[in-house]
Amino acid sequence: MVLDALLAAEEHEVVGVLDDDPAKAGLCLLGIPIVGTSRDLRGLAGRLTFEGVVVALGDNYLRDRKSREVRVAGLQPVTVIHPGATVSRFVELGEGIVILAGAVINPGTKLADNVCVNTAASVDHDNVLGRSSHVFPNATLAGGVSIGEFTHIGSGAVVNPNLKVGKHSYVGSGAVVTRDVAEGVIVVGVPAREVKKQLKRPD
Repeated sequence: MVLDALLAAEEHEVVGVLDDDPAKAGLCLLGIPIVGTSRDLRGLAGRLTFEGVVVALGDNYLRDRKSREVRVAGLQPVTVIHPGATVSRFVELGEGIVILAGAVINPGTKLADNVCVNTAASVDHDNVLGRSSHVFPNATLAGGVSIGEFTHIGSGAVVNPNLKVGKHSYVGSGAVVTRDVAEGVIVVGVPAREVKKQLKRPD
């Protein structure tokens, strides 16, 4: 999906795909050759002519780690915005962001580095999305919402206006958040309620 968005945007020439399954080397993805694994990043940067890398991973923690590896290799994280997305010119974007088809992001919103706004998600005005957070397909963030680092907003979830979702928290698919969500918890249901702690953290 991310490669499809990159190709549709036609802003960059795509020279290859990295996949950490070595068995896929030499195959193609959407017509683009798989040229190696992410462990080959430094060597490939010397052999191929490219300056940037898109990290196409849904897992927040893995996406963050790979993005750091890209920077350590001296390469630039590339932002991808599908041409079918609607992003206000008054939105502030960090580096390495992915915004997929049908997503809408309204004025005054700020996206930190490595944020993913997935298919048909709606992010209304004056939201703040923390580093390496992910808004899944068809999720809705009303106005004035603050989403912490590494937060996961599940498919079809709704976060009501002016609420905060703490970093490392997971909002389950279809949940409706009607009050602030603490840091490092999992909430589900309508209205959303805490069911357990979310213990995963960055490497």
